[in-house]
Amino acid sequence: MNGPTSQTFVKLLAARDFERMTAAMASDAHARFLLPHGLEEYTGSDAIVGRIKSWFGSASVFDLTSSSEEPVGRRQRLNWRFSVVRDGRSREVIEQLVYLDIGPDGIERIDLLCSGFQIEPGAAAGPVRVFDAGAMGCADGLAQEFRSQIAKLPIGGSLEVVVSDPAAKEDLPSLARLLGQRVMATEAHDDGRLTITVERKK
Repeated sequence: MNGPTSQTFVKLLAARDFERMTAAMASDAHARFLLPHGLEEYTGSDAIVGRIKSWFGSASVFDLTSSSEEPVGRRQRLNWRFSVVRDGRSREVIEQLVYLDIGPDGIERIDLLCSGFQIEPGAAAGPVRVFDAGAMGCADGLAQEFRSQIAKLPIGGSLEVVVSDPAAKEDLPSLARLLGQRVMATEAHDDGRLTITVERKK
């Protein structure tokens, strides 16, 4: 196989034709994926395509917005960007830069650098839930109730916690970060209450 194989790869990805994508690879192909959380390596066409399918296979929207290709010596350099909606979340953008080695049996090696899924500028924010905790503090159930309330939101949604316990200003953001969530804002009101806004990230 030669140059057109790399062009075909982008088309197969855009069509999410994972069966033909697997057939375009050598059976013992090797891939290295540098993702936001770290490096992953896979050997074998089924394993490689299986991982790619896990990123994009279930997206309800999957639009190719740009792509490019050029040779770098004997390698093929590809770049693509997709606009994606996953599981009813906000519209996201993801970009990947890829180098392919192509041999007589198909694609033999893939080195991929990924931006991760990023919220598109101007995309609608996720749903917002307001939780009025009253005078509840972390010592008497606020922590447990916060976990319960944020678990009801989809990833990307926000929880606005309204609370009058002064200690919550420090305790609740610390708990949210410990749970892997994003503290977006802490607002003090004239009546002594606080509104702490937390985005669900995981």
